[in-house]
Amino acid sequence: MIRINKKVLAIGLIIVIGSITTGVTTFLIINSFLENESFESKIKNLMVEYDIPSLAAGIVNNESIIWAEGFGEQSELDTVYMIGSITKTFTATAILQLIETGLLNLTDNINDYLPFEVKHPAYPGVIITPLMLLTHKSGIQTNLYWSLEYYLEDQMIDWINDNLGWPEDILKLNPRPSLEDFLNGSLNPNGAYYNYYNWYSRPGAQYRYSNAGFQLLSCLIEEITNQTYMEYLEENIFVPLNMTSTGFEYDLFMGRNAFPYEWFNNSYLKYPLYNINATGAGNLRSTIGNMANYLIAFINRGYVNGVQILGSGYVNLMHTVQVYFSGTSTEGFNYEGYGLGWNIFTENIIGHSGAVPGFSSNMIFKRTNENDYGMILLFNRGSALIYDDNLLTNFIPKINNLIFTEAEKLI
Repeated sequence: MIRINKKVLAIGLIIVIGSITTGVTTFLIINSFLENESFESKIKNLMVEYDIPSLAAGIVNNESIIWAEGFGEQSELDTVYMIGSITKTFTATAILQLIETGLLNLTDNINDYLPFEVKHPAYPGVIITPLMLLTHKSGIQTNLYWSLEYYLEDQMIDWINDNLGWPEDILKLNPRPSLEDFLNGSLNPNGAYYNYYNWYSRPGAQYRYSNAGFQLLSCLIEEITNQTYMEYLEENIFVPLNMTSTGFEYDLFMGRNAFPYEWFNNSYLKYPLYNINATGAGNLRSTIGNMANYLIAFINRGYVNGVQILGSGYVNLMHTVQVYFSGTSTEGFNYEGYGLGWNIFTENIIGHSGAVPGFSSNMIFKRTNENDYGMILLFNRGSALIYDDNLLTNFIPKINNLIFTEAEKLI
């Protein structure tokens, strides 16, 4: 947690805090002692009002973190949170890196790379491309019929069956298939996990947010690079951006993991720590500092601290609307559409959110004529297993608006 002596606050306008473990120099811009207290107290008050156990947030520009703080039970800034579907931006980045190096094209047939064939049973002559997967236009459903059983490890399934009181137990896939076998078995009519529900529309015709589509992209990455998905991210994103506290397994961060909670019968329900097998779609966990490094790279069009993880032209392509639609997001921003792995909102706002059992997250930034800025929000109350209307319709848009408004003031 970034802390400053209150006596120092009264005399300083801009205070250099130093370096946190991410390697990014951190600045906390203070207009006055009272203003800073008001902002942080508002966060604390919202957490109390909506029963949020722990929360971490950061504000960045294209060079550094300018404010970061942790709140609640686990307030240390190196606390590790699951980031859910923000993982999709990493997958999209990896795919664009492969395109940049000439190993893949957006309009290729994915069957030219996969060890199994993917065709819509009703439209077998229509190819599915990386572009369709990146823009959620592949025709594949949001989640596959057996996705929950595949996502969750056996011990988590046992815990849910014992504690949530659902009318039917979640079944275990025994033996548990590999990701390739699960996707092949789910998408092909003769597959062991196939259900007609798994296909939604003609490929290329309609937008349908698809976790399964991004799982397929992770398979593409593995087949093209001959590395696991995590090995590729480690080498090409995590190490270059000094993201030493980002990974998949909670065992890597023992003693630092935020505990997952959801709201059940008017009280907290604490889940056990778990891993989620949503490779490419929602399996990562990270810290505010690490996610700040990552977001700064994209605000700065792929470049940070002397490292270019993706060419500026490809970053711009990711952040260009490919599919247009409207409406207001859960985060409180107005949609313009979807790019390549990123939501595009009105007023030059770009980002992605995440939700897995016990965790919620948001990463968003705004392009301006002079000073781009963004925010990261991680907290440990979710709505993935137990629907939480109060969290989704009230707390999330309020906390995002509060932090994003403060970010604009600090720039």
